[in-house]
Amino acid sequence: MRLIPIALILLAFTAPAHALRCGNQLVMEGMTRHEVRERCGNPDDTSRRFETVYRQTEQHEAVAIEIEIEEWFYDFGSNRLDRRVIFVNGHVHEIEVAQ
Repeated sequence: MRLIPIALILLAFTAPAHALRCGNQLVMEGMTRHEVRERCGNPDDTSRRFETVYRQTEQHEAVAIEIEIEEWFYDFGSNRLDRRVIFVNGHVHEIEVAQ
């Protein structure tokens, strides 16, 4: 019986798998670079590239679209895993453990 309340408390303080905890703030998919910088500070490293993707219009015409992909790396020290935040066109697309 006592384990259930403790488990509920632990669940309340864990971040979703697709989120990043910076102090008492959460970073989640869809947030802007500005919002991430406000919550986590400046990244330890960054990289940026542009890719061309092709989409098909309703008239079945191929259209080339250039997208910006930026990766921010955070090193939270030896007690936590490094994180990579991937932005597509300025918004968080994915948060993953950095390799």
